[in-house]
Amino acid sequence: MQLDLENIGIIKKASVKLDGLTVIAGENDTGKSTVGKALYALIKSISNDKLYRINLNSNLNSYFNNQISKNGKIIFQDLDKKFKIYIKDDEVVDNSNEFRILLTDMYNPNIIMIETPLIWNLMKVFSKLPIIEQKMDIALEYPEIMKDLHWNLSFKSKNEGIDIIPLISKIINGRFEQDDLGNYFFKKENENIELVNTATGIKYFGILQTLSKNNYLNENTILILDEPEVHLHPKWQLKMAQLIVELVKNGVKVLVNSHSPYMVEALQRYSDKEKLEDKTNFYLAEGGVIDKIEDSNSKTLSEIFEKLSEPFNEFDKMDSEKLQNG
Repeated sequence: MQLDLENIGIIKKASVKLDGLTVIAGENDTGKSTVGKALYALIKSISNDKLYRINLNSNLNSYFNNQISKNGKIIFQDLDKKFKIYIKDDEVVDNSNEFRILLTDMYNPNIIMIETPLIWNLMKVFSKLPIIEQKMDIALEYPEIMKDLHWNLSFKSKNEGIDIIPLISKIINGRFEQDDLGNYFFKKENENIELVNTATGIKYFGILQTLSKNNYLNENTILILDEPEVHLHPKWQLKMAQLIVELVKNGVKVLVNSHSPYMVEALQRYSDKEKLEDKTNFYLAEGGVIDKIEDSNSKTLSEIFEKLSEPFNEFDKMDSEKLQNG
């Protein structure tokens, strides 16, 4: 599949393929997360067979705080460009119902977006919200992305999933389990550790471990990871990259947004190691534009590493000034 955006959020123009592993790299505030949110809104809306036109406009405006430009445009199509959905000026044009049928009936995608591992700190809050709404007869507004993730962490899917539980258990030296009341805790060796006292990096791995346990990771899954490296030591960033590539190898489509040179290089190396080069695409986010340089991963990666290494260049400059003043 391919997603093209124009004037959506802070993005002026973006064009990305979703064929296995998709990596968007760049500095903060360059539109990396916008691609994930637009894709999330689109898939969630398409999955509703009758109301997707209405839901799409509602979802897009909700996720982008009603700041969708009037000349905003989204084109979502298969890689053969036979089927596509075209959104422009708040109007949805489905030029082929076959594409929507392909997605809902044949492919039936389940999209999951992980913005922060702190979802674990809000599990009890999200569990109580429906009760509050029912008792007070009101509809509360809360982040749909986190609400959906809470559901996926709380309830099992009837589908079959990829088992990555042992791999994650080895990385974090433990497992996320539930007590008799359904509350999660981190079990390390013979000790049960409350999640409030569990390291944030472990919580991120715990999300993926629990999604695997609940059968939400399979060939019909589109997984969006928004800067997964934020709470991880560089050593664990490599472990996360290895895990991501393992998911892609087993059919999960993964979109990763990153500003870490460790994460980007690890994704490249593990992808090459698993011979997934044909299903891996790297994109540079800069100045509101997200694209691949000359349709080349190697040229794009070269530019990405140059941009992400600028802090090290600043250190070299400081060292040079220190020697001159020495």
